[in-house]
Amino acid sequence: MLVLSRKSQESVWIDDLEIKVGWVRFNKVQLLVSAPGMETPVSHILYPNDKIQPAAGISLMMIRIQPEKVRLGIEYPPGTEIRRGEVP
Repeated sequence: MLVLSRKSQESVWIDDLEIKVGWVRFNKVQLLVSAPGMETPVSHILYPNDKIQPAAGISLMMIRIQPEKVRLGIEYPPGTEIRRGEVP
């Protein structure tokens, strides 16, 4: 499992899928999931230890929520490209 820290409005790309932290409030987080061809991102509200599967073979787990920052665990199949949104 890859673990990344993300702040509000920061994202991580998993192949062509973008996972963006919308907001962080107390013990919950809004994740916005978008992919090419989607008109609007899908919104998920997660609490600590919640897990979602935004695509086949990819799962995201909310590990820790801190003020303005979250720790996100990512499980993915071999050969998947993962990059932070701020890195081109």
